[in-house]
Amino acid sequence: MNINGSEVFIMRVVKYQRVSTNNQELENQTQSIDDQINRLDWDLVDEYHEVESGMKSRDHRPQLRKLLRDSRLRLFDRVIVYSLDRLGRSVVDVINTINELEEVGVHIFVVKNSIDTSTQQGKLFTYFCSIFGEMERDMIISRQKSSIERLREKNKKWGKGTLLTSEKRKQIMELKDEGYSYRGICKKLNVSLGSVQHTIKTMSV
Repeated sequence: MNINGSEVFIMRVVKYQRVSTNNQELENQTQSIDDQINRLDWDLVDEYHEVESGMKSRDHRPQLRKLLRDSRLRLFDRVIVYSLDRLGRSVVDVINTINELEEVGVHIFVVKNSIDTSTQQGKLFTYFCSIFGEMERDMIISRQKSSIERLREKNKKWGKGTLLTSEKRKQIMELKDEGYSYRGICKKLNVSLGSVQHTIKTMSV
């Protein structure tokens, strides 16, 4: 925007909220977000409201997937949320979402903790989150390896498919993050639905 011959940058911000059955809590969180936007004179250009569910993966959060797609089009500069757990159900999920947004130059502001990923403090916080994310991934992999060994000892299978390699499980998770449906993953990787469901369930903890 040009004002009196000077360029003025207007921060384009979007809200991302998960809508639950607790209307009072939602109203309080919305008010906190709106107060922050008004205080910093940001331009609210869109809102993404996710219906709360017990599902953990991004496959079941269409509004988050839409937000990530729009971020790649640079339709906004910043995402504002009330708390970090709005972005995911695990450290891995949260850090993946943050990284995906940061890669295209979109920063995140978390109202509850006053975390701004565009600042040095925010970058440091993201760094420590990534460390915990790696630890969580290692724990998931360790648990899964133990499960595989137990199944092999009992000569069992997952669902209708055979035991999957670590590379195949990695491919399943990558396709899931890209927005593929369970059946779409089955078709692309030639694996059973049971194997896909079990892999996503155990690696999304």
